[in-house]
Amino acid sequence: MTDSGMIARALASGYIFDAKAFDVISGLPSEIDVDSVVERLLEQKAGGASEAKVITEEDVRRVLPPGFEPGGSKQDVVVDEPGEVEVVSDPTPAISPVEANEGFNRLFNDRYDRLLSIVKGRLDARAVAGVSAGKAVPEGKRVKIAGLLSGRINRRNNVEVILDDPSGTMRVTCQDDAVARAAMEAPLDSMVVAEVFKSRSGQLRAGSLVLPDVPGKRVVSSSHRAYAVLLSDLHVGSHMFLSEDFRRFIQWLNGGLGDLDVVNRVKYLIVAGDIVDGVGVYPGQELQLDERDPKKQYEMAARLLRQIPSRIQIVISPGNHDAVRQALPQPAVGLDLAESLYGMDNVRWVGDPCYVKLHGTMFLIYHGKSLDDVIATTPDLSYDRPTDAMKLLLRSRHLAPTYGKRTALSPELRDFMVIDPVPDVLHSGHVHTFGELTYRGTLLINSGTWQAQTRFQANMGLDPTPSLIPVVDLSTMKVLRRNFGAAGFAAS
Repeated sequence: MTDSGMIARALASGYIFDAKAFDVISGLPSEIDVDSVVERLLEQKAGGASEAKVITEEDVRRVLPPGFEPGGSKQDVVVDEPGEVEVVSDPTPAISPVEANEGFNRLFNDRYDRLLSIVKGRLDARAVAGVSAGKAVPEGKRVKIAGLLSGRINRRNNVEVILDDPSGTMRVTCQDDAVARAAMEAPLDSMVVAEVFKSRSGQLRAGSLVLPDVPGKRVVSSSHRAYAVLLSDLHVGSHMFLSEDFRRFIQWLNGGLGDLDVVNRVKYLIVAGDIVDGVGVYPGQELQLDERDPKKQYEMAARLLRQIPSRIQIVISPGNHDAVRQALPQPAVGLDLAESLYGMDNVRWVGDPCYVKLHGTMFLIYHGKSLDDVIATTPDLSYDRPTDAMKLLLRSRHLAPTYGKRTALSPELRDFMVIDPVPDVLHSGHVHTFGELTYRGTLLINSGTWQAQTRFQANMGLDPTPSLIPVVDLSTMKVLRRNFGAAGFAAS
């Protein structure tokens, strides 16, 4: 299309180019199809809410190929593989609860066996023994015992722990201050390794107590410069859903707020639970809902996600507000309720927790319900530092170790909450506060929320950090922050 033809085509549709927009299009290299650029421009303007009849430079930038910078050449265009989600492990098809005590016995036996296998992979714990060996340790000798921490008593001068394994139960006293602190920090029902010896009085004591932990590893990154946006806790359907903030976020993804070097490389969007607010999650919730039909809440969410460019692959796992069972692991939300989202070609539903690979980078997606238990029972942990609690779960090699508290566990044949393998990224939500931390080569991210502070949170003194999103550069594992709150878009 010639310059005069381009102007005539725009005028015929009721639009004119400003000077900068005209210069950009006139300077496009031969490999860019100017006809299709102009057609996309006119379609975009006709479908937009603005009544402005002027085509601006920013309008032109939005329809150029990803990564292309005006004045550049073909080499400036981002040439990369399309986003591809590989689901490595999803509990949805494997969930098969076993009734009554038999189910929980098999669940905890599987937990013990798998965590023991992880412990024996440690160089300092290959000779680890069971509880029966610990009880029989001769005076003057030390033996390392692996067991599940079934109880503890915090006394003035020491902490007594109770360790269980298939061979029995033993009580061990943690006298040293550092060992006592470790005993108080370890989540109940988690695997611990205690170095046990007998005191002169015949009392069993612990010379050390450690969690299975993760080995230090090199930070794994992709060879391609692709970005993953991590979200959680949208709570669509709630009065408190921040629709204007989310509108700005969608505008950003569509290139409407600049930042194109990042936006054009976004290939994935991961939602770690609570995409909707749900119904009947807590007493009186119906008074705080814009929509009380769960199916219609998912339709509302689908209308939002359809505005995201279709080139971006979207993965959604459930949370405690979604329309699935509360007990962990959770299956993917069913087709009957989320049909509108299942109908989107770029949306993939998975269960909670779930392992997925994005451009070769292993993500463990977990909504994070057990963070409530960990924060409530561990000294010095708080909701405003969620990654400290996530690190403790990673060190425990288990996403929901404590039984019988706020987090319901299903009596499955397999303990799906064991962290194995060690992920490159652990992505959680639930606590509505943003956090990021790298621990021994694993990136820990809590992606905050899109819901304003609720009355319950205010009463609890919880201060959420809404509309602040992490963007992970998979080629460097660096985290960019983007803020879509009322203060306006900010890049950092």
